[in-house]
Amino acid sequence: MQLAIIVELGSVTKAARKLNVTQPTLSRTVKIIEDRAGGAVLRRGRYGVTATEIGERLATEGRAILRSTEQAQVAVQEWRNGLVGELRVGVGPMLAATVMGDFFVETVKAPPFYSLKLHCEVAARLVKRLKDDELDVAIIPYELDRQDDGLFREKILRERLSIFVGADDPLAWKTNVSPQDLSEYHWISVGAISGLFDMTRETLDWLGLTTVTPSIEISGDVTMTFRLLEKTNSCSMLPFRLAGAFQERFRVAPVGLNVELPSRNIGLWTKLASRDRPDVVDFIERLNAYLTKAVAQATVPR
Repeated sequence: MQLAIIVELGSVTKAARKLNVTQPTLSRTVKIIEDRAGGAVLRRGRYGVTATEIGERLATEGRAILRSTEQAQVAVQEWRNGLVGELRVGVGPMLAATVMGDFFVETVKAPPFYSLKLHCEVAARLVKRLKDDELDVAIIPYELDRQDDGLFREKILRERLSIFVGADDPLAWKTNVSPQDLSEYHWISVGAISGLFDMTRETLDWLGLTTVTPSIEISGDVTMTFRLLEKTNSCSMLPFRLAGAFQERFRVAPVGLNVELPSRNIGLWTKLASRDRPDVVDFIERLNAYLTKAVAQATVPR
């Protein structure tokens, strides 16, 4: 752990101050590690120290020890504050940028009996985290391109895909639009709505736009997509209700195609063995109550 801090700060002196030990004491620690490793773990240069190959490998282990120590300290503090355990929640980028922020605001105002640890990543990574026991629940698209033994999912929000353009675009708010009318647009592929495979590519093929290739692919952040739609001759496939939430911040609008796009319902995923845990049950009840209210109040302004 001490080696990891030295490598992180790039200085034995700075690490000694952070650890509240003397520099000679920390230097002796480095010497002990080097004796056991059979080689140098630090390179000393003009601007401080850096790790050798074995030094970096040992520092990686030290970082894991440091994280575990910090997590133990947090667990003790949470227990002292009356919290029973923690719930690790994964949220997709589109949801994080729209409805989930306000949901967690309400959760803070009426705190549960457990603490929350939030992670924001694309759906495929969150499912992997769930399977690796790094998450307890994940709020991501219900219809993912996979079958996962031991995972339980339930639909919590009905959603459909729509094509969005800038609000000043000639096709904005139009109905009965042919997919071919979009063939000359710059298509933006948004990874936040995908599962294992590129949903934009699959949908383009299904619409008969086999020669169209997305000119930009965006993973993670979704706000860049809306800025591009505002300012360029672009279009993007996005969840209708969730994207509608951005219309207060960005001037974007849906296009009404003469064919129906696939649904993209939102689901809550968890391990089957965890579904009946009191904290998971409480979280799902809170989320369902919030989404019921939010959907009842939601409008897509024109």
